[in-house]
Formats: sequence, structure tokens, C-alpha cells
Amino acid sequence: LEHMWVAPAHIGIGLGRKLFSHAVARAISLNASVIEIDADPHAEGFYERMGAQRVGEISTDIERQPRILPRLVVAIEGSRR
Repeated sequence: LEHMWVAPAHIGIGLGRKLFSHAVARAISLNASVIEIDADPHAEGFYERMGAQRVGEISTDIERQPRILPRLVVAIEGSRR
């Protein structure tokens, strides 16, 4: 999965939780043991509430603007690895 976000007008109504749950289910079906997330800094709290833990940060350019993004991971329960 390359990108996932919820439009600001739709934040707070459960769409992010549904998208995240679907991504976790897909990761389980692929026998993944972890999901790595390079998050928008404003979304870090959401991912932490979903069980992600911050493990560092990355430097990137978004629309030619340098940014530092938090890197988080989610351990997948039920993984067969």
C-alpha cells in the first residue's frame, strides 16, 4: 500500500479506523508480521491509538518540500511467521 488518508472533511467519523482495519486484515492474509508506516505528523496519534509504536523518523520531500515523517510499526497478531 503506497498511500492511505482520509480527507479532512471526513476525519472523526470512523473511516480511518475502517481503512486501517482493512489494511491489517490484508496484511494478515499475506502472512505479514509487521506493518511499517511513514505517517503524516498530524496522523501519528491516530496510528498510536491503533496500536502502532514509533520507531524513528525519515526525511522525505513531499511536493518538493523537505519533511520529517514519523516511522511507526504495528506488530500483526495472528501472523503465522
